Order: sequence, then C-alpha cells, then structure tokens
Amino acid sequence: MPRLSALFRRSYHLHSTYERLLGTQVELQVTARGRVEAEAAEQRALAELGRLSALFNRFDPESELRRWGDRPGEPTRISPELGTVLALADSWRQLTGNAFHPGADALGSVWQTAAQAGRLPDPAELDALVETLQAAPWTWHGDGMVTLHARYPLGLNALAKGFIVDRMVEEAAGQPGVETVLVNAGGDLRAAGPAGVTVAVADPWTSRDDAPASTQVRVCGAALATSGQAHRGYDIGGRHYSHVLDPRTGWPVETVPGVTVMAPECATADALATALSVLGPGPGLNLIAGFPQAAALIFTADRQIHRSATWPTGPVF
Repeated sequence: MPRLSALFRRSYHLHSTYERLLGTQVELQVTARGRVEAEAAEQRALAELGRLSALFNRFDPESELRRWGDRPGEPTRISPELGTVLALADSWRQLTGNAFHPGADALGSVWQTAAQAGRLPDPAELDALVETLQAAPWTWHGDGMVTLHARYPLGLNALAKGFIVDRMVEEAAGQPGVETVLVNAGGDLRAAGPAGVTVAVADPWTSRDDAPASTQVRVCGAALATSGQAHRGYDIGGRHYSHVLDPRTGWPVETVPGVTVMAPECATADALATALSVLGPGPGLNLIAGFPQAAALIFTADRQIHRSATWPTGPVF
C-alpha cells in the first residue's frame, strides 16, 4: 500500500524566464511530480533552446543560417533542422501564393531606409524587388544539399522561433514525471498537458499597453501566435505604416491590424498569423478552413472581428 504522504503529494511548479530566443524573452513553465523531474525537463528544454538558437541566429556570423546565407550560388549541405524550416517556408510560400514569403525582410529593409530618410520608398524599387521575389529563393538537390539563389535578406525568424518553441515543449514534455509544459516566446506560445492556459488577446486597434483585452481564449494542448501592427511599423510624413508587408505588392498591409491564430504547433500558428495578416478575412478564412485543427480571429480596420468556424465559441469583449 502506498504511503499517504506520497499519495497526496502536490506537484512541483517551475517558472523561469530567459533572454535567449533570437532576441526574444522566453518564459518556461513546467509542472511535474517533483522538483528533480521539473528541473530535468527545464534543462532539456534549455539545451534545445541553446542548440537551435545557435543554428538560426542571423546576427551571429558563425551560425549555420549566416554561413549558408553568405554562400549564394554554392550547393551546401545543411542540417536537418535548417532543412525543416526551409521546407516549411517553401510550403507556406507556395500555399499562400507568396503572401507568406521569407523575402519579406528585404522589403522591410527598403521601408526602413525610406523611413529614416523621411520619404516613401521608390515604387520602381519596390516593383523590382517584388519581381525578384517571384523566383524560388533556393533549390533543393537532395541528400541535404541546397543552393541559395536569393541575394536579398531572408527572414526565417518567425518560423524558426515557432520551430524552437515546439522543440522545447516536446523535449520537456517527454521527460518522466512531467505533467504540463508552457513555453512563451514574446507572445507566441505552446502549452502541453491537460491544464492549459488562458491567454488575453490584445486589442489590435490601439497601441496602449493598458488597454483592455479584446477577448480571452483557453489554449490547451495547442499553440497560439499573434500578428499585429500597433507597436511596430514605419512613420513617414506624419503617417504610420504597418511593419507587415505584402510580398506580392511591396506595400504595407492596411486592412488587417491584427490576427490571432491557434494551431497544434507554434510554427504553424506563426505562419498562419503572418499569411492571414496579408490575405485578409476572405482569402484568409478560406485558407484556414483547410486546417481543421487551427482557428483564427482576423481584426480588420473597420473594427470588425472575423472568426474562423473553428474558433472557440464565447463572447468577444
């Protein structure tokens, strides 16, 4: 017969924050049957965080992403992890007709330079870059060999961040005695286990940090990502332009100030949030209808909220 003290022992809860994931603060919560198990799960998650961040850090000249990016035109053997993220980027680029594109960062560089000069970008420069983005940014050769063609900045951070969050959760949740895991990277999060977490969805129509939430949603055994323009963008001539740029036109998105997506994995939620911001409610809801395990809220500039059919029922505040 088990001892009563063991039978009624409370779980141990670990809660820590780190400044390690591609420039983003990371929050990790683990609930396990004891401190030893929780700390073991934390160490596995942190080891995966450090290993993968070193691969995808575009500011580190020694990272695999930077080394590959410095060799355009040269067939290069890449790691399975980088290959996974590139394959995801390919899939989303093709599925969304370039509404999701890793070359959007190149457009961001053009807009940033123009904003610093106090003017709008040259339309001809934007058109030329958009034309360049029509071509595949790299070619696969098999056996882990890839040739980079793009000579513009590539943005893999959103997918890479989601991929790393997913791997951290999977590593921690797979440890003996672990009950629940939550990883939150700058608002993009994934929760594993039966407990889940209630997440407040920020009001995308205001930049006030103290504004009431637009709604709340329970995330359990799933991931959540948000794309919004309230706090980021380009100020030119007294007007604010969104940092979310349409790779098909080169211009900022104006009709969708915010999107929130739930999906089984964080990488999927991140990609969908970006794509839906560009596509808008009509094509966006059509896209997410092809993902029966995903759900979305699309906030439009006319202060309407468009829900996917899969979004949990309940009031939007």
